[in-house]
Amino acid sequence: MRSLGNVSRRAMGFLFAVAILPTVLRAAGETDLQQISPLVWVILAISVGGAIITFAFLVYAVWKFRDPATKGRRYG
Repeated sequence: MRSLGNVSRRAMGFLFAVAILPTVLRAAGETDLQQISPLVWVILAISVGGAIITFAFLVYAVWKFRDPATKGRRYG
C-alpha cells in the first residue's frame, strides 16, 4: 500500500507540472502586445505630428487669407 501512495503522489506532481508548464513557457517570452507596443507608439507619434502640422496650416491659411472686407462686420 505504501508504494501505491508514492506512485499516486508522483502522478499528481507530474500532472501539476504538466498543467503549469504552458503558463511558465508563455510567461518566459514577451507577449504580442509587448512586441508591438513600440511600433504602436511610433505610429501614434507620426499621426499626432501630422495632425498638428495640418491644423497649424489650416489656422495659418484662415489667418493669412481672411477677407478684409468683413472686418468689423457683425454676424448673425
